[in-house]
Amino acid sequence: MDDELKRHVGDSGVWMRLLFMLVFAVLYSVAEIVLSAVVVFQFLVVLFTGSRNAKVLSLGASLSAYAYQVFRYLTYNSDQRPFPFADWPSDRPLVEHAEAARPKRSTARRRTPKPKPEAGETGKEA
Repeated sequence: MDDELKRHVGDSGVWMRLLFMLVFAVLYSVAEIVLSAVVVFQFLVVLFTGSRNAKVLSLGASLSAYAYQVFRYLTYNSDQRPFPFADWPSDRPLVEHAEAARPKRSTARRRTPKPKPEAGETGKEA
């Protein structure tokens, strides 16, 4: 067991990963500050204009994707290093919306079924 432990502790790849993890933790902190500014700016844009800014939406989506990539790397769910060692992530959604995945429901109104006449009734008035 001691030899195996020494081999793991002496593995330079593990120590390099730690170095990159520290770098990405700092980069995530910067991205978090920028994302907070994007949130506040987009809120103000919507407050004063009534509509969302498409460029800010795109920036927010790509920053979110970047944070996700960093988290995956930091938690050992991915060995691919995020930006600046890879391309900047696109702004397309990482997960489709639940509404898009659900089958479309008809917008037509459903008719309420007419009550069936009870025994002895013909449905005609006398």
